[in-house]
Amino acid sequence: MTIIRYICDIDKEKMDGNAIMKPLYTKISDYVMEKIQNEEWPVGYMLPPEVELCQQFGVSRTSVRTALLTLVNDGYLHRVKGKGTFVTTPQRVEESTIFIESFAEEMRKRGKAIETEVLEFRMMRAEPRVCQSLRLPEGSNVIKLTRLRYSKGRVEEGPIVLTTSYYTMKLAYLQNYDFSSTSVHKAMAEHGMAKKFTEKHISVAVLDPRSSRLMAVESGSLALTITSFTEDMEDELVEFCESYYPASRNEFILKIRL
Repeated sequence: MTIIRYICDIDKEKMDGNAIMKPLYTKISDYVMEKIQNEEWPVGYMLPPEVELCQQFGVSRTSVRTALLTLVNDGYLHRVKGKGTFVTTPQRVEESTIFIESFAEEMRKRGKAIETEVLEFRMMRAEPRVCQSLRLPEGSNVIKLTRLRYSKGRVEEGPIVLTTSYYTMKLAYLQNYDFSSTSVHKAMAEHGMAKKFTEKHISVAVLDPRSSRLMAVESGSLALTITSFTEDMEDELVEFCESYYPASRNEFILKIRL
């Protein structure tokens, strides 16, 4: 069985271009990243106004905002209300580790295609522990999204991760998306939202019988567990997520270049 390796390296790897049609907003994000990487736009540089970028690329303001918010989520830009968007220094570990970024974004940056199976997606009354995790009043409604993620073309080898996310109703628009083919990261950017802070707790757990069946591993198998709490740019908790990576299919390696 193939083991998926997640390598955290201080130097960000460069991906080869793929001959696929890219959304309009990626042209803008690629342009901005090229300016940053070439140091034409150093840390602290204020980006041109959105209207100017619209005219330059011949796209709508929505495309420009989606591109910039994607880079805000990736940690390369910082938005200051009433002032503008600035180049910032991403945290070194945040540049390339599954522990910080979402599963889909990390795999995308490493050139690995994935397939997603949505097991549960609905609005529900949150149980007490979820309300506590999201700092919500008891009995609040949340959006629950449970997914299995596979390495594309290798579904028969079993899922790489089982993840369950709970979102506050501030993200009610998520109900309009198909998350078997898109990411929450992209949906948030399209609605003018970005992640500002994520706290992740990493531990090891023994999979219960239900999770073992879903992951197609023996009951009682070990899994790496990552529990995360995410705040938006307004410092509000918007997501509580629990992810299970079966040890038999995942290997996590930390490289540090001194």
